Amino acid sequence: MDVAALERTARRIRLAALEHTVAKGKGHLGGTYSCTDLLVALYYGGILRIDPKQPHWPGRDRFILSKGHACLALYTILIDMGFMDAGRMATYGEDGGLGAQLDVSIPGVDWNTGSLGHAVGVTAGMALAARMDKRDNIAVTILGDAEVAEGSIWEAIAFAADMGLGNLVTIIDRNRLSVTEIMEDDSIFRNFTPKMESFGWRCLSIDGHSFPSIMQAFASVRGADRPTMILANTIKGKGVSFMENVLKWHHTVPTVKELEIARRELGE
Repeated sequence: MDVAALERTARRIRLAALEHTVAKGKGHLGGTYSCTDLLVALYYGGILRIDPKQPHWPGRDRFILSKGHACLALYTILIDMGFMDAGRMATYGEDGGLGAQLDVSIPGVDWNTGSLGHAVGVTAGMALAARMDKRDNIAVTILGDAEVAEGSIWEAIAFAADMGLGNLVTIIDRNRLSVTEIMEDDSIFRNFTPKMESFGWRCLSIDGHSFPSIMQAFASVRGADRPTMILANTIKGKGVSFMENVLKWHHTVPTVKELEIARRELGE
């Protein structure tokens, strides 16, 4: 897809997440919208090597959306890609149906989400397994920036560098808002690029809503000699004016009036 097509797809997926949230009275629109463009680039921009007809194909690239509360965007993408039937979306939020986190019973999902701090270690293991099996697939994860406070992530960062896992990519959705607070350049993100380079990683800082920037960041991933960290600067609630950079939209459901505004803005 060209950039204009990717942008249209991103708006459509944001709109679908909005409609499902309103229909079921639950969802996490703010954090979903901040990473939607990243997900669209991965799946529609030809970055991830996948085969919906063979969801467990050993040669596929591995992907973990560690911030699994952004699942509504990924559900729509997996339906688009042909991993699951569109009718399954009707079960979202119901007992035994699609939940507010991801699980491996869903075709195209490689890891159960909900417990934070594990995805870098798990994708590092996937990347190491690929190298041991002489496969050239990559392993990618998207973290929320608040999650980076988990100590297990830093253990995995050190491990990945020591093992020289050039087929590992970690993306941080740097929207600067957690569930309850604003996160600026604290002790974790201050001097982040030199910090990651000191750990032995490549570190790229990009606009996480710019498809050219995202695609360029991945252009040099395959064949890299060390792990890649992508700090994707994003806006929580991106795409809907009254949601952008507002804490409450981590999990608030729009009112009827707000829904009308959001539909109009996403449909432009």
